Amino acid sequence: MRYEMRFLDWSHLQDVVKLQEIVIHNLSDKEIFRTHPPKYFLEHFKMENSIIGVFTNDGLIAYSVLYFPGDRKDSFGIDIGLERDELDKVVHLATVAVHPAYRGNSLQKQMQGIHLDTAMQLGYEHACCMVSPKNRASLQNIFSHGLNIKALKLKFDKRRRYILHRHLLSPRLDCHEEFRIRSSDLDAQIGLLNMGYLGFRMVEMPAGFSISYGRSCN
Repeated sequence: MRYEMRFLDWSHLQDVVKLQEIVIHNLSDKEIFRTHPPKYFLEHFKMENSIIGVFTNDGLIAYSVLYFPGDRKDSFGIDIGLERDELDKVVHLATVAVHPAYRGNSLQKQMQGIHLDTAMQLGYEHACCMVSPKNRASLQNIFSHGLNIKALKLKFDKRRRYILHRHLLSPRLDCHEEFRIRSSDLDAQIGLLNMGYLGFRMVEMPAGFSISYGRSCN
């Protein structure tokens, strides 16, 4: 597949909104994807290199948003218990959308890798992300970048979401004392998180998948 990946600006707003509509229309479980109004994207366009887009001859076929929450109440740094003076060092790997016809090309993984590099170049230290427990593909991509599940909470629209985190200046966490919990058993996962465990890997199963939880030994 031939494509071009580049940072977007406000002139791409209609393309982004149109792609968002295509993605949500084609999802069998619309609960896993959170839509946003045009003003959400306009706010992010104000920050240089905040939105990456992927183009083919068909136009815009994917985008990824990097969000800088600062000390606002929607910072996932609060959800994982970061100190207040650390919140200005947090970035969110936020909304990602890939056209249904172009899934399976690792576009989400590539875009988020660029955004992590951008965050480190700008001096940020904490990368966070919110993922639905049902969103198998996104969860696998986030794990591949070294983020770990630190919390499982009711978030926007009162939906359960994983909050994942990685300290960008530290080595990737090495976990031991592994427990594998079926992805659908959210109560068991919350229990382990409350005991200080973190989710660090997704394991495929004949029917569904499980999440490996362990304690950091770094």
